[in-house]
Amino acid sequence: MSSLKVLTATAVIVMSSSAFADIRVADTHNGAWVTVTENGQPAANASVSVANVPQQRQSYKTDENGRVFIPLTLENSRSIKYKATTENGKQSSRFAFHSTNK
Repeated sequence: MSSLKVLTATAVIVMSSSAFADIRVADTHNGAWVTVTENGQPAANASVSVANVPQQRQSYKTDENGRVFIPLTLENSRSIKYKATTENGKQSSRFAFHSTNK
């Protein structure tokens, strides 16, 4: 019975890791460069948004390299949640810390 649990857990992990895109965030003075990949390849035309900054309601599309610049105007350093959806519908989110002291 325990081998069945191990096989089930392994299958869930493999399926969940292949079902999501990956987001990488590079903090800059006026915003962030966000890179989205899917299965290790750049995800062109992925939709990227910021979830927890009320004044940032816009969604941005990645270029052919899977990158997009998201402008941010922050008064305080804080953790920002990014959400990405690829053209294939795979979703991912990530928190990244942004400092106002640069």
